[in-house]
Amino acid sequence: MATSALLIPLLGSPADAATGPTVVAWGLNNPRQLSLTNDGVLLVAEAGKGGSACAGTGEDRTCVGATGSISALFQPSVANKEHPVRVVTGLLSGSSPGGAFAVGADGVSASKLLGGTIFIQETFAPPDVIPGGLPGDQSGKLLYAWAGNSPRVASDLTAFEKAKDPDKHGFDSNPYSVLDLGDHRLVTDAAANDVLSVAADGKVSVFHVFANITTKTCTTPNPAGQWPGYDPSPAFPGCNFVPTSLAVGGQGDIYVGGLASEMPGQGEVVKLNGKTGAVERTWSGFSGVTGVAVSNDSLYVSQLFAPQAHPVNPQVVGVVTKVTNGTSTNMDVPFPAGLAVDAANNVYVSAFSVAPDAGLPGTPPGVNSSGQVWRLKF
Repeated sequence: MATSALLIPLLGSPADAATGPTVVAWGLNNPRQLSLTNDGVLLVAEAGKGGSACAGTGEDRTCVGATGSISALFQPSVANKEHPVRVVTGLLSGSSPGGAFAVGADGVSASKLLGGTIFIQETFAPPDVIPGGLPGDQSGKLLYAWAGNSPRVASDLTAFEKAKDPDKHGFDSNPYSVLDLGDHRLVTDAAANDVLSVAADGKVSVFHVFANITTKTCTTPNPAGQWPGYDPSPAFPGCNFVPTSLAVGGQGDIYVGGLASEMPGQGEVVKLNGKTGAVERTWSGFSGVTGVAVSNDSLYVSQLFAPQAHPVNPQVVGVVTKVTNGTSTNMDVPFPAGLAVDAANNVYVSAFSVAPDAGLPGTPPGVNSSGQVWRLKF
């Protein structure tokens, strides 16, 4: 999505309504994956807002800095319009000028905050776009940190993709989300179309490789001769799965959300056996899956590009979908990403997930479109 698409005035936010979702926190910088710890803390991966070292022109202009962070939200079930408490800072970030649409620390997972280890997934950026003086050694790495301390490298996911190329599409890496399972971690590499397993000693292995999605929409070229959904080329027919999100079910099954090359209606959520990585079930028909969570009886899915039922502006899109026994219920959430659900079925979602703390370009005075976390009740 181009940044210019959001250079329009926003008319308000559904969370402003008394009966609408609750804003748990705002003033976040491109909030992505959420992690609800066993000690009741909600961790937020903030991809940051880039920095002052800029290169390129137009929509390709990228500004790099060390503005990414991990934030902690305490008592999220009752919190209201809190400002983030950043427990890890100094993470590599790249964005468009002004801080929107950042990439960087997109993933976070931890079993507990106090005395626990926080795992952070940093996306990959080519070394030539990272100026000296910035933490370029974080690029493409799974990091770990303790609250209040600097991150360290746990494993190099991009190096594994470069050496092994599990999907055989050629080198392409964008490690995105992470799931801490105690004795090992799972990581999605969105560009490599796989889920990788990282052992306690940092050794990487393949957990699951996703084949391209080969629905009619994904395999039909348009009249102009372009190949929508074909990435990287027609040599690999269909939409790349593009895994962006992870969750674990009560029986240890792993749920993975796929962006499906940003093709409307082609996104999927796949349930994998937690031990073998074999596919057990697939849900389809989503538009840009960027978050997934599961409760005892329901699946929750963030659809970044899905049209809203009551949009505050025609260019504001995104819904969170609850799927229960085959029935879907949608709730409008602007540009949603990471999801988490607690034992009381409070659903937490990163809203305005492509926005920095200053909000989206063109937002009128009085409207807060900064990166936020919302609490939903379906």
